[in-house]
Amino acid sequence: MINIPNSPYTLPEMYQPDVMADDNKWYALGKMGKVRPLLFDVANGGWVSILKAEGKGTIQRHRHASPVTAWTLDGAWGYREHDWVARAGSFAYEPAGHIHTLYIHPDVGHMTAVFWVNGPLVYVDDAGNPTDYDDVFLRLDRYTKHCKEVGLGEDYVRSLIR
Repeated sequence: MINIPNSPYTLPEMYQPDVMADDNKWYALGKMGKVRPLLFDVANGGWVSILKAEGKGTIQRHRHASPVTAWTLDGAWGYREHDWVARAGSFAYEPAGHIHTLYIHPDVGHMTAVFWVNGPLVYVDDAGNPTDYDDVFLRLDRYTKHCKEVGLGEDYVRSLIR
């Protein structure tokens, strides 16, 4: 085995066992479900999280400023503006600029997917006009508040920042 040292400028690796466990690490996403952050990439403005939702949930129509990838672990979901349905084992790539409204597929009634969001998302109205936005820093603020409330603390949140 070749021993090549890491650059002194790299951040430490991150390893998280059993990310589906520990309910305290999940926070509510409205009435739709819950989110489990895995990584806050503040250097590049993105995040990785697991979305677990049930029922007839919908995420408000939005546009991504940068690409998004999604891996479906369970259930089924789609975008109202497209004809495909993501099911367990599927992968989706969303180029920057696409506008869509995520929904839980009614035939299944639940979904769990890992999303890697590479930049802010902009909520839009029916005409495509911006109405609000979400980014890594807003997500980080919400998750920090949640972690303080459930006793995980800021050190735990810092462990997810790269």
